[in-house]
Amino acid sequence: MNIAQRMSKKLEFVRRLGLCPSVLNLYVDRYSFGFLLGDIYAGIKMFCLLFPLAISLAFFCGGGPVQGVISCAIAAGVGAILGGSKYQISSIALPICILTFDILVKYQYKGLFYTALFTSLILILFGFLKISNVLKHISYAFISALIIFVALSIVINQLQHLLDIHTIHSSQGIFENFALLCDNMENVTKPALISATLFLIPIIALKLFYRGFFAFFAYLAVGCIVTWALNTGVIPDLLDVKTVAQEMISTQSALDTIFTMSSTAPSHTFLSNIVDYAFVIALIIACEACFCTSVSASLSGDNRLQTNVELISNGIANFVSVALGGLFVSPDIDLSVKNIKIKSKTVLPMIIISILCFGTIYFNDIIIKFIPMGCLSSILLIYAISEIMHKRIRQYFNIKSQETHIFWITLLLCVYFGFIPATIIGFAISCVFFASRMVKIKDANVHTTRNHDTGAIEFISNKQGFSQSMNIPPKILNKIEVIQVTNILFLNIAKIVEEAFAAQGKFPEIVIIYFNNVPYLDNDAFDALKELVKNAKAHKATVMISGTNGILLDIIQQKARSEKFNDAFGYVVPNFKEAIRQTVKRLG
Repeated sequence: MNIAQRMSKKLEFVRRLGLCPSVLNLYVDRYSFGFLLGDIYAGIKMFCLLFPLAISLAFFCGGGPVQGVISCAIAAGVGAILGGSKYQISSIALPICILTFDILVKYQYKGLFYTALFTSLILILFGFLKISNVLKHISYAFISALIIFVALSIVINQLQHLLDIHTIHSSQGIFENFALLCDNMENVTKPALISATLFLIPIIALKLFYRGFFAFFAYLAVGCIVTWALNTGVIPDLLDVKTVAQEMISTQSALDTIFTMSSTAPSHTFLSNIVDYAFVIALIIACEACFCTSVSASLSGDNRLQTNVELISNGIANFVSVALGGLFVSPDIDLSVKNIKIKSKTVLPMIIISILCFGTIYFNDIIIKFIPMGCLSSILLIYAISEIMHKRIRQYFNIKSQETHIFWITLLLCVYFGFIPATIIGFAISCVFFASRMVKIKDANVHTTRNHDTGAIEFISNKQGFSQSMNIPPKILNKIEVIQVTNILFLNIAKIVEEAFAAQGKFPEIVIIYFNNVPYLDNDAFDALKELVKNAKAHKATVMISGTNGILLDIIQQKARSEKFNDAFGYVVPNFKEAIRQTVKRLG
């Protein structure tokens, strides 16, 4: 019996509560030297992805580069020891960067500290109350809308820095900031335009070459080398490059203002405002953590990941981060997915990230001297544009999906009424849609008709038009059933499908399950899909899986290879029209 198993047995009570940190569930079965190298490689690569993003986002939040690195160091260290997922990579919380900026402007570091205190208490309470059991099913669309709003704000704000137009003083009010930017475009000088071009061209070229966030680290390293060469005279001083150190010394805001706490007791008005900020921030971080843990469980196939533990871990990490001079942190889905793809096996990558971050902090005085402000602005600009162009926004153009409604309503609320009202209303709408979906799924036990609309699935009703558009012979039309899944709750959907077929008295010969904008499936959903395919085989029916996104398709195929039968989860045909073509060919 290994050490991790012994520790787990001694903490059986904690395990029964569902609050056992992932460090006690280490992947030690057949752990080899190759796995160790993979973990080390993952840690180093994830650090290279995190470092430039951390210091860039820290400046957008109103802090300094050291604060960004501290945030990542604490998030990785606490996550490795207390987290519920050994794959979770946390960074500065992108969706709440605007709120962090707003708190620092209005209340300085004192406000940030008390906000972190209340945020941590709320997150820890969420964890003990097991709120994640509900939050993990809430639509992620409203968080995506917040991210897009912040990304748009970053684009507008960083354009002013690159073009040397210093007229925008707030990260809020996209219309006002955009109008100011447009009005001052005539004041852009030729040297500023040349400087912006010189900063942007290399990062665009690197981004195209690397196709990932690693380009940011390479770009930052090149920028520091060029600045060093300019300072030492190796390269003629043809361009006035402002560094982070120069900006901090000239403004004296990153250290003198942020790290000064007032000795006076906080007022009731101050505390009430801070509590409002804390609740919204805790809600966003909790949703991010729940969704990210569910994605990690789906992609890794590890059903021991615990979301409630992750909420508690994020609560502790946020308080410790801010108390030590950092900023708010939350799990990053893109980075967590990359960590899984690198094939990390334990919490070792997070430990390596924490060690490297603390090492960087030790040498921060040397590093800061050579970090150009233009590099940070360029990284933020390209990063924000990549977030806007990411698949998370393209999937919200399906007008029939409830996710689309939630996304666009939340985004419009952000633009017209502000970040906090949009978060609360967007979350409330998501809860209403979720409750409505649950009611319809429950009602489906009684109303199991062929074309019943549960809100989560749609049986193709217009079969005549469907047959004409897809060239399906009418004689085989009744032998086919197409089920469109638009939500991750496949566990309930599978039950409804079987009940609907039972009400008909028979299975169709071929069932095509069409996943439409479904980002992932949790382990329960995979079990439900497997059971549905098994029951279909018992009725001599065939199940085809179609329309899955790239990651989900890979996971289904990988899980199928580990089963006794390769078609345990159905026959995977990525393109829907190809699935129809194969169906027509099979039925003759």
